[in-house]
Amino acid sequence: MEISSPTSGGRTEPLLVSQDDAVQPPGNTSWRLDVKEFRLPQQNGTSGNDHDSGRSRFAFQKKYKVEEYYKKQERLLEGFSEMETMTEEGWLPGSLTEDQMKQLAKSERMAVHASNVANLVLFAAKVYASIMSRSLAVIASTLDSLLDLLSGFILWFTANAMKNPNQFRYPIGKKRMQPVIALYTINTWAKTVLENVHALIGRTAPPDFLAKLTYLIWNHHEEIKHIDTVRAYTFGSHYFVEVDIVLPEDMLLNKAHNIGETLQEKLEQLPEVERAFVHIDFEFTHRPEHKNSV
Repeated sequence: MEISSPTSGGRTEPLLVSQDDAVQPPGNTSWRLDVKEFRLPQQNGTSGNDHDSGRSRFAFQKKYKVEEYYKKQERLLEGFSEMETMTEEGWLPGSLTEDQMKQLAKSERMAVHASNVANLVLFAAKVYASIMSRSLAVIASTLDSLLDLLSGFILWFTANAMKNPNQFRYPIGKKRMQPVIALYTINTWAKTVLENVHALIGRTAPPDFLAKLTYLIWNHHEEIKHIDTVRAYTFGSHYFVEVDIVLPEDMLLNKAHNIGETLQEKLEQLPEVERAFVHIDFEFTHRPEHKNSV
């Protein structure tokens, strides 16, 4: 059972090898991939004793790598099942409703306000204690509380700025104001630098996520003849997704537009995706239309 990256060209085989090569039963959905066709083979345990420490260590390392490989395959199959549910039901399992999202936003605002009030009271108390005791330890603790208060102020300012979008100055909203709660953290905590650096440079999504996207795109519509490109890269805390699909050359414009638009909406329902771009073409032999910037 192998995993391969999405490739250009004709309609490719599934990313996981099917358990058999039987033809799918006839029906309206016979053109779609079926997650039930994929399964992992049972792993056989090792037996016997090996007194050679070197060989035993090699066997243990090999067994560990095999176990990690199958765990990765299981996670990939779980992702395929999620994409299957979205295709059948039109929604992602575990996603929040609009009312739940509003309630979550309200709870977050209350938590920010409560944190700010608590930090302000604590800071005032420590300032008084520093003046009275003149202890360096208390003064250091007061400065630490000041930093906490500053962090809370940044969260409050960002949340209020994001609630008041300006479609003329910010056509796609102010969600990217959050990397500003990141610049402050980068200068304060080195650990956060290591966690966010990849998200700031446009790093590609992991192969498992690209495989999930490919599965979802292939099962989107029967008229999709080829998947030319599937690209996802970080842009802040979420991914930008670029997809090139091939439709029949003689397809009417309105039908091709509807296929592309519904696919874009479906991709943007994924919680990891901020925006999706779907490009429609009638052939796949052309060169890439965008060059990589140096």
